[in-house]
Amino acid sequence: MPAPARTVDTSRLLWRTRGEHWDYEFICVPEIPALPGWLTTLEALLGDADAGAGELRYGLLEVDDAAARAPRAFAYVAARFLDPARRDWTGRPIQHFAVWFPPVPPEAVDALPAAVPADWHLRVLAGLAATYGSGEVFGLPEEAIRAWKRGHQESRAASAMAIVRRTPPVALFDEGEPAPSLPDARRSLWKRMPTLKKKSSEPLRTPRETSLVVAGRRGGLRRWFGCFTALAITLVAVQQLVACGASIHPG
Repeated sequence: MPAPARTVDTSRLLWRTRGEHWDYEFICVPEIPALPGWLTTLEALLGDADAGAGELRYGLLEVDDAAARAPRAFAYVAARFLDPARRDWTGRPIQHFAVWFPPVPPEAVDALPAAVPADWHLRVLAGLAATYGSGEVFGLPEEAIRAWKRGHQESRAASAMAIVRRTPPVALFDEGEPAPSLPDARRSLWKRMPTLKKKSSEPLRTPRETSLVVAGRRGGLRRWFGCFTALAITLVAVQQLVACGASIHPG
């Protein structure tokens, strides 16, 4: 089988995570393959994975493009895992959802566990330290997120993606390091997933796929406002009922 590239390029990387003050969002979406929205695909690939179990997944994503003669299949490896160092502003651990589409033919998918290092996701995370891990993305202060729209035409999400996209190709192997062998202990970490079929014309599930929001406090304010509105509506209804009762049964 053709060996996967020894480096991971962001043009073939799907990555969803969170920052210190913003909630879980995509920081990188691939150019190859291309889909109009990635949330449902990522949920199908990793939604039921345990971030602390160390499981590695691989399989095929089949994209049915109306402009193509036949669906095209893309091999992938995927991992859901905890950040070994970063925490959000409340101290909670950061989860990462990572999918890499190596440049190999789909018929080579079963050889991926023997060719991709078991810590590929941690190596890529380390390579993202200067972009995702910077104060412009992960560590962006809450005040800067709230004030972003007043000073920028580009959305904060688009800016974050542009920064992460500038990450240089990340090496999966040290210089001179051979491709890994596959002992039985490591083989058990890999799980072959059923082929996932998607249509390239599927609409976005939600506009929040590309929006960064302040985590915790902003959501709390939104919930408080919703509760206040519901209470106000209830009080108005009670007053109308009382007035109606008074008019029907005058003292």
